[in-house]
Amino acid sequence: MGRRDPLAPAAPPQPKRTDSVEIVEAIITATCALADPETSINDIAAKAGVGVASIYRYFPNRGAIYAEIARRLHVDFLEQIRRLLATEGLSVDDAIAGGCELAVSGSGVSRDLRHALNVWVPMSWSKPTADRVFATHIAEITHWLAARLDPVPPDLEQRVFMAFSAVRGIVLMWI
Repeated sequence: MGRRDPLAPAAPPQPKRTDSVEIVEAIITATCALADPETSINDIAAKAGVGVASIYRYFPNRGAIYAEIARRLHVDFLEQIRRLLATEGLSVDDAIAGGCELAVSGSGVSRDLRHALNVWVPMSWSKPTADRVFATHIAEITHWLAARLDPVPPDLEQRVFMAFSAVRGIVLMWI
């Protein structure tokens, strides 16, 4: 039997029962609250109020916990952008400023945790979610802008992609 590829994406936890969902949520909440990339599995278990075996039941290692947090943050950021763009009377300038502010604020997680998510989690673990969410971001922002700009630049989608990439670069430098 071959070894598992260490860069293959970590599967998200698949709790089936209500108590299992609660355990996974406690693990995620504890890891975010501890906000320390050096935190041991034992410390996470103690903070979550679960046994170490419960962590390993859903997460093969600490990196898999961070991968799940990264997946959730990607989805949460998309929802925040959607709420922002749904704001009645939002100007293009305010949308741009608000989107940048959301990217920098990081959904309420610490700078250390955001750093860990970008350094400790192999990109291949969060890439499938990031690709899906980022493509959706770009499409939705492009659509929103196209409805408000006159004239609409023919390369609007490329401009949105470049702006999105620039903001992502700023965030990575900051964390």
